[in-house]
Amino acid sequence: MQLPSSTKILVVGGGPAGSTAATLLAREGFEVTLVEKAIFPRYHIGESLLISVQPIIDLLGAREAVEAHGFQRKKGVLWEWGGERWLFDWKKLRYDYTFHVKREEFDEILLRNAQKNGVKVFEGIDISRLEFDGERPVAAKWSKSSTGESGTIQFEFLLDASGRAGLMATQYLRSRMFMKAFQNVATWGYWKGATIPEVEVEGPITVGSIPYGWIWGIPLRDQTMSVGLVIHQELFKEKRATQSVEEIYHEGLKASPLFQDVVLKGATLEPQIRTETDYSYISRTLAGPGFFLVGDSGAFIDPLLSSGVHLAMHSALLAAASVKSIIAGEVDMASATEFYQRCYQGHFLRWALIVASFYEVNARKETYFWTAQQLAHEELGVFNMSQADMKDVFATMVSGVVDLGDAQNAGRLQKGAERVHQYLDDDGREEDVTALLQKSKQRIFEYLDRVKNRDSRAAMQRYKAGGTETFSMGLDADGAVGGLYVTTEPRLGLLRKVVEERAEAATEAPAPAAPPPAVAEV
Repeated sequence: MQLPSSTKILVVGGGPAGSTAATLLAREGFEVTLVEKAIFPRYHIGESLLISVQPIIDLLGAREAVEAHGFQRKKGVLWEWGGERWLFDWKKLRYDYTFHVKREEFDEILLRNAQKNGVKVFEGIDISRLEFDGERPVAAKWSKSSTGESGTIQFEFLLDASGRAGLMATQYLRSRMFMKAFQNVATWGYWKGATIPEVEVEGPITVGSIPYGWIWGIPLRDQTMSVGLVIHQELFKEKRATQSVEEIYHEGLKASPLFQDVVLKGATLEPQIRTETDYSYISRTLAGPGFFLVGDSGAFIDPLLSSGVHLAMHSALLAAASVKSIIAGEVDMASATEFYQRCYQGHFLRWALIVASFYEVNARKETYFWTAQQLAHEELGVFNMSQADMKDVFATMVSGVVDLGDAQNAGRLQKGAERVHQYLDDDGREEDVTALLQKSKQRIFEYLDRVKNRDSRAAMQRYKAGGTETFSMGLDADGAVGGLYVTTEPRLGLLRKVVEERAEAATEAPAPAAPPPAVAEV
């Protein structure tokens, strides 16, 4: 099949973000062309999925293929962190499990599913340059090294799912901003014969802290376990002056009794050890006239909570719904791009708050690693968010959105948010924002204490009954942003939320669509 000279929608990148967005738009009847630089299957890190991908897998029509592949089921999370143990068990949720996957296999399933749904997929294609009409990208120069072919493809909409390479953010927008917190390096390898700790849930990811970092253990389906060490980049550089990568890796594993004496006892390491930087970043611009940055091309957050694939598929859903409604004339370009920008920014900030809180809860702060992970007031400028949106993020954290009951009570959440807005004056004084930042993290500490004390309800309550994260943005009427939210039934798109003042309650605008099924976070 020859790459066409034009297409309605061009998707650059065939990972979970690109394949998800492409599939959703093709199923709406649009002409979608996806180009991917690699030839699938290709290796990728990020093997432990969150429950929130399950509803999106259903939405894509990929359930049968994913289940049939036989990936290791993940029914919870085991943490040994700062001398304490937490077990997250999801057995009472609608989706009581997710998966640990080999990404080369999972990503190919999603890409082939995109093809089955009408997406024109071209692999081994490199995009060397974009052409613009003003600020809007309208064409891409491409080449295929295996054949020497090259050409230009014109398009009306661009979904940049090019991953960390960040076609738009790094080459044209120059908008990528790195966080001072979460500048870590991951080193990992694959072990045969490793042991999954004996706990009450099937196939948990195992996470353990050491004095200067942390370790993950992800069981895969072929009796293999992915085991990674995460330390701060400055310490990694210091150690590399006198140690090999292999020596740094093994030294870190020996610092964890959980991994040294239980998980890896009697196990054998496969030859190759890999290393990658885990610097967290977000693009100042995530959407604009005719373009959307999805997945890692727009933002990347520390891997502590396994959020990579979730953020990819979540942002792809938001972008696809936005593009569909623009083309259908349901929402204008400016409103749709603002909706996407605000949703992704707010979602990213909430993740940063949670990750920072998990790091802060560790008592061993005498090492530089733990202090380097803290999210301070001055770091908030990286998010490039309006003061009102930042207030909303703090409001949902402070007013109890991590409590299941509150999360399903829009009225209570709205009142809590109003109290926080009143607390912050119009100037957003630094001391007030700092206080709310700490209060947000304190709410997470309280939640974690309940999990540690084996509160079964707390262990599940980060998800609504349908699988949606309790602090999702833009995925239902309660989480509307700028008055807009995503719907998937009967068709994909954006709906407007109408507030009836007399009832002091939010209702959805009249439309032939129901609220979306569960989709979203953690």
